[in-house]
Amino acid sequence: MKTQRKARPSGALETSASDALLFSQLAAGDVGALGALYDRHFAAVQRFVTRATSGAEDVDDVAQNVFLIAAKLAPRYDGRTSARPWLLGIAGRLIQRRGRRLGQMARLLGQWAMVCRPSLEPQRQLEARNALDRVQAALARMSLAKRLVVLMSEVEGMTGPEIAAALQIPLGTVWTRLHAARRELRASIEPEEP
Repeated sequence: MKTQRKARPSGALETSASDALLFSQLAAGDVGALGALYDRHFAAVQRFVTRATSGAEDVDDVAQNVFLIAAKLAPRYDGRTSARPWLLGIAGRLIQRRGRRLGQMARLLGQWAMVCRPSLEPQRQLEARNALDRVQAALARMSLAKRLVVLMSEVEGMTGPEIAAALQIPLGTVWTRLHAARRELRASIEPEEP
């Protein structure tokens, strides 16, 4: 006995379609492709924007604008299989254009590392909290350009070339900013001299 396969409605998207295929469909006017890309990548974009802006009130607005801009730029999509680095690059540029100074990075640090576990002895808890406070302060003092690069690298796991393409900056600039950001973070967590 043969099982009959239901015919898909015309214009329905494959759930396994690559991001490149979805962008080509979007460029051709298929708005459903934007929905598929949104469903696939919104959480990652929102998480990145939350970290980069320290949970600013307009995180959802910025994250949603990423997809509106991506829809306009769909014909210029570079064809890579995963659109995540490209979308994070749009998010980074939106944050830069936003022009606001970023505040404290407490939310990022809370999600980034659970260093202060209750099982630690009180002295180690205090040391861990102090180290997190120093890192938080260093991130707050860091320029937005360096903060974006270090977040993309250390938190999002993007490579130097991916960051350069996403932020539309030279690879050498990525390495320079990343080196400086890491140096600032390292200096912030070293024990203070009495």
